[in-house]
Amino acid sequence: MYNPVFGRKNLSPTLCPQKIDMKKTLLIGLFPILLLACAKPTGFDYLGVRNIKVVKFGLKESTVSAEVGYYNPNKYPVTMKRAEVDVYVNNNLFGHSILDSTIKIPRKDTFYLPVVLTVNMSTTGMGLLQTIGGGQDEVLIKLDGKARIGRGGIFINYPIKYEGKQKLQF
Repeated sequence: MYNPVFGRKNLSPTLCPQKIDMKKTLLIGLFPILLLACAKPTGFDYLGVRNIKVVKFGLKESTVSAEVGYYNPNKYPVTMKRAEVDVYVNNNLFGHSILDSTIKIPRKDTFYLPVVLTVNMSTTGMGLLQTIGGGQDEVLIKLDGKARIGRGGIFINYPIKYEGKQKLQF
């Protein structure tokens, strides 16, 4: 029998409907597995800041580094490609940080992200020094930003939001 679409003879015309049914059955069977494999990752749990260091101190501008700890509650590892975050201390903008490297985050484990901030000393830096000098060892820290995380080649922009009290240890 001649097939006008493909311009050739079908050797067994009865196999075509079986192939289509098999493809549909295969797609329907794999669809739930694909949905589970592409599940959206849940947010990370903020643990705190450690290893705060003043890298460069200046009267106008200083550079501060720290490690921010998180816990990955997901049942699978994820990859973070990029992160941007604004850091507020006592509701004043302390600095902006960009993490522009790829980090593999293990499943159900704690991980630390290196953060380097350039601080304008004339505004927030002096306010922080006054807080520490006034005997307070606790400040209100607010993180606001986004991170590009994903797995299996599929990445999404995930919001970074946190606000809470943090004890400072130098």
